[in-house]
Amino acid sequence: MTKPGLLLLDPRMERLLDGALADRFDFVRLWEAADADALLAERGEGVVAALANSFDAKLLERLPNLRLIAVPGTGYDRIAVGPARQRGVTVANAGDVHSRDVADHAVAMLLASVHRLPELHDWVLTGSWSGKGYPRFRTAMSGHRFGIVGLGNIGAAIAHRLDPFGGEIAWWGPREKDAPWPRRDSLHDLARWCSVLVVAARGDAVRQIDADVIAAVGAKGLIVNISRGAVIDEEALISALKDGRLGAAALDVFEDEPTPPERWKGVPSVLLSPHIAGASVQSVGRLRDAAIRNLSTALDGGPVVNEVTA
Repeated sequence: MTKPGLLLLDPRMERLLDGALADRFDFVRLWEAADADALLAERGEGVVAALANSFDAKLLERLPNLRLIAVPGTGYDRIAVGPARQRGVTVANAGDVHSRDVADHAVAMLLASVHRLPELHDWVLTGSWSGKGYPRFRTAMSGHRFGIVGLGNIGAAIAHRLDPFGGEIAWWGPREKDAPWPRRDSLHDLARWCSVLVVAARGDAVRQIDADVIAAVGAKGLIVNISRGAVIDEEALISALKDGRLGAAALDVFEDEPTPPERWKGVPSVLLSPHIAGASVQSVGRLRDAAIRNLSTALDGGPVVNEVTA
């Protein structure tokens, strides 16, 4: 008897499953196909579920019996949720399984930037310590105003981690929430008020952090982004850093991933990491468990966990 198909768009999805569900699904490995259209024409009708970080409406049309798109993470901005729901296809993400890990990474990047750790590392290795003495002083964490864009699970976890440092904390999001930190009147108001802007907004807030918001953060300010690359106008950010209109940036996410290294050559005061904020040993295990649980429902029936309804 032929097993139902599970569409895997790239090898990371199969590595995440780590051997699970191979006895229940026929894995359709799209990245291995010399001709993806031919593969979908041949095997697309048998696909009932997909494990993917991105999924467009065109691909959806090639899979007439698809029941479920399982997203192995929290972000679903690159998933055609609307067309999927119109077709009766369920979309489910991983929920809150790695919010704490993302928050940890955000604060680590924030600390490294505020303390200028890459600069201080070079200061020692290049002989500047002996030749020039001590570098310029940093601002204490207690002297900063931390503005958080988006107070969902990740944004709130970041705020809780920043609380003990003693700086002021405020936030902005499109909806009021019961929170121990004040909500500013607007995003621009938050950007003008803060010295560090931490972006934890939803991934579909495309270019929410535009040139005007970047200018409001200013020449002494820091922007940290662990949301999605598309939330920031990356060209405007790079231009502001080069011109000194923005003090510094720390980015874990980018418009195009992997981001080309040459894009960042010569860009001052920027700290980069390769979209890894949520990838701890513990969180990857939780992501795997959530994906397996939801994919199993495509065969067994019943409700999925963390269905995306937006």
